[in-house]
Amino acid sequence: MFARKLKRCVLFLPMLALLALLAGCASTPFADRYGPGAAEVVLWGSESIPIGPEWRFIGEEQVSVRGKIRDTALTPVDFVQTLVFVQEGEGPASILLLSRVIKTAGREVFVFLGGGKTELGGREYRESLYYLSSSTTDPEYKRYLAKVSDAGATLASSYRVRVLDRLPVDTVLTRVMELTPGEGASQLPPFARMYPQERLDPIIRGFR
Repeated sequence: MFARKLKRCVLFLPMLALLALLAGCASTPFADRYGPGAAEVVLWGSESIPIGPEWRFIGEEQVSVRGKIRDTALTPVDFVQTLVFVQEGEGPASILLLSRVIKTAGREVFVFLGGGKTELGGREYRESLYYLSSSTTDPEYKRYLAKVSDAGATLASSYRVRVLDRLPVDTVLTRVMELTPGEGASQLPPFARMYPQERLDPIIRGFR
């Protein structure tokens, strides 16, 4: 009897920790993570993203996206919080997107991010290169480009996109997207294709 109760407590503790974290996040607007002139932004825990003074902060964007769970037809809905910056000069603006996704479902986790790695802010990130048309029909990317346009910045017809992403834990995704005017060879995939997910047995999940 005692062993069974102990097992339940061990399984429940990770969920309690996540709920406490989400409660803390909910009380503080995500946009408050950046202050005017700040040299870095903390997206998760103590992990910071360096940001240069050439970037102008134009606000926060919150987008619901549909994920994809491997080997099933399930499509979980995730909530992406993004800080949007622009760098302006002659010609179209460059764009910087700092994003965070925190999953709330108890059995859904992100699949390990393979691929080439690079260092940012003292942490290891996966690095990928794509391009994105400013006339994209992807609901997530359209929101970011619309916000930049609404802020008075000029959009390029297409962008080279450098994506740096990381999983601090298997239920949290942090992502940096640098968009510079230009062309590329591979189109930027939607969220579900870039970040596949899986469902784990709750007992195994509790002891990961």
